[in-house]
Amino acid sequence: MTDDILRRLQLTQLEILQAIDQVCKKAEIRYSLYAGTLLGAIRHQGFIPWDDDLDICMERSEYERFLREWERQKPRGYILQNKENAPHFSQSFTKIRKEHTTFLQHEWERGRYHTGIFVDIFPIDRMPENKLQRLRFQLIGAHYQLMTREFIPPKASLPVKFVAGFILAVSPARGRQRKREKDLDYLMSFRENRLPAVAIETIDTLRRPLPANMMDSYSECLFEGETFPVIENWDAYLRCKFGDYMTLPPESERAWKHHPLVLDFEHDLEELSGGKGKPDLASAED
Repeated sequence: MTDDILRRLQLTQLEILQAIDQVCKKAEIRYSLYAGTLLGAIRHQGFIPWDDDLDICMERSEYERFLREWERQKPRGYILQNKENAPHFSQSFTKIRKEHTTFLQHEWERGRYHTGIFVDIFPIDRMPENKLQRLRFQLIGAHYQLMTREFIPPKASLPVKFVAGFILAVSPARGRQRKREKDLDYLMSFRENRLPAVAIETIDTLRRPLPANMMDSYSECLFEGETFPVIENWDAYLRCKFGDYMTLPPESERAWKHHPLVLDFEHDLEELSGGKGKPDLASAED
């Protein structure tokens, strides 16, 4: 993957962000650049030069409003995708994908749902302060992730893989959505309280409470020559997430994270394969 291809990918993601921003502005939905994208805005005034994705976040109530508003406005050329409308989707957040593009990350995604270039949208919830309640929150959060992904975490330890495999074995597929909804009801039950924030993305994020006032107020920041919303308390968040975030990582770590199997800017996977078979990887990358 050349620098030119990476830059074209970033600009396509920026285009998706612009569409999301328009929806949010019309409905007065508050959101912020998030994770590595926020770090890029603060440190580079744009993408981290080697970053290959774009993330934003919203408080859960704003996230739910956004899902409804997107369906009402229905921006042309883009697809809203999550577990609710794509049952095989394996993430607990939402992606906005660009139609007629491909960013195939895993072979098992092929044919299960649209795999276009995307922007990730993460809901922010609240975590209890009591230690026992927090342990329960983390366990239910882990169960929620498992019911969403529906496969054993490949990078987990052997004990975790064993437990996850057992839980999946005794949880028939037809009942997993109901269990997932029950888990989410509990995880959202703290959202009206002034408690530490948390993004229920992975097991790791469940262990890292974020500042309670993280989503209280917003400002704007330059990102790729335009201004986009950011949380006003970005310094506390970035220190919590990255530590000394202004120091560049070693050159050996400055690389793509996602390593797509197929990347195309003008065709989706079905168009590349002519409705069957596998696309030619070399031509898809051109």
